Amino acid sequence: MQDDIKQYDVVIVGGGLIGMALATALAKSPLSILLLEQNTVAAVAANILDLRTTGLSRSSAAIFQQVGLWEKIEPIVTAIEKLDISEQGGYGSARIDAREFEMSPVGYMAPNLDLIKILSEYVQGLENVSIQTPASLVALEKNAQGYLLQCTSAEAELQVQARLLVGADGARSKLRSLLDIDASHKDYGQTAIISNVRPEKLHNNCAYERFTEHGPLAILPIQDQHCALIWTHASEQAAAHMALDDAAFLAALQQAFGHRLGRLEAVGKRVSYPLSMTTANELYKPAAVLIGNAAQSVHPVAAQGFNLGLRDVQSLVGLLQQQDYQLDRLDQLLKIYADSRVTDREHVIKLTDGLTRMFAAQFPAARALRGVGLRVLGALAPLQRVLLNRNSGMRYLNHWFDQ
Repeated sequence: MQDDIKQYDVVIVGGGLIGMALATALAKSPLSILLLEQNTVAAVAANILDLRTTGLSRSSAAIFQQVGLWEKIEPIVTAIEKLDISEQGGYGSARIDAREFEMSPVGYMAPNLDLIKILSEYVQGLENVSIQTPASLVALEKNAQGYLLQCTSAEAELQVQARLLVGADGARSKLRSLLDIDASHKDYGQTAIISNVRPEKLHNNCAYERFTEHGPLAILPIQDQHCALIWTHASEQAAAHMALDDAAFLAALQQAFGHRLGRLEAVGKRVSYPLSMTTANELYKPAAVLIGNAAQSVHPVAAQGFNLGLRDVQSLVGLLQQQDYQLDRLDQLLKIYADSRVTDREHVIKLTDGLTRMFAAQFPAARALRGVGLRVLGALAPLQRVLLNRNSGMRYLNHWFDQ
């Protein structure tokens, strides 16, 4: 029955951080919004060693400030003020203090659960946003008004009419598939081991990126002087490291990382996931658009994925604002959106893919060349400034009109 179809201006498929960020950014708009999410929020971590984190760039902090949430987020984050980049077994290294360039913090580390809680509580209080969870998109049909969606929820099946359909449902996007948007996939043959560690020494808000014989290793500052760990391995090596007990794993990690933070005293629960790059060949179809990992899921080597997705949100909402949130010329608006994202998207994809390939090579000439490059970076302040500026994401932010 037509009367049973619920009508919305915008339906966001995927209620994770990016989906909720889009709903948040549209809070002051006149648009009616539905957020569809198939999962419920995970259980609270038992202790800080088991707490997962997300890296926020300066551009992400600016976006959260624009939507009025930074004052809630800032108390939960740990600032990154310095970078220490090195290679295991090599002589090249670069130590960069962003405070010397008046570009501090470089970024921030935020506990996932706290970030999810802040966004979730805010979205639940918005009058123009409805939330359906757990709910799954089953099928869709294009019509003159946009898309008719067939969904299932815990209670029953439901039909939803969307004027604008947004895919924020991750790298394995169901919506991308239903829209018949092809995606390119690159398997790196690598697996990331994720955990937290407690070092002997204070981290002093320094982020460490070390390129080991196994793969890139990031140790990043989080609250209470703990550190987040992201260690990339060839997939078969990752399985062996995951099978180690805590003492043996810490010994292997200590050997790879060195003693910059003294002895690594404890490690939390370890999780692992295979690494690949997935890029949608198109960002939009008539009245439908992809953002975040549904549009591009990149290697975590430079911690750029979430920040790129948040800039997708900012760009899309900025264009909607310019059109006074009128949805009658969506195809034109979405083409402008896709064109506006080309440079930022290509930069991050090339950066993450290039770093992965560059530091995967272990033959002597490649290691020598990397050592020279790190020494040059460590010695030249102008290069350091360029690095900090490019990784901040600030140059890709679009102007937002006053709401």
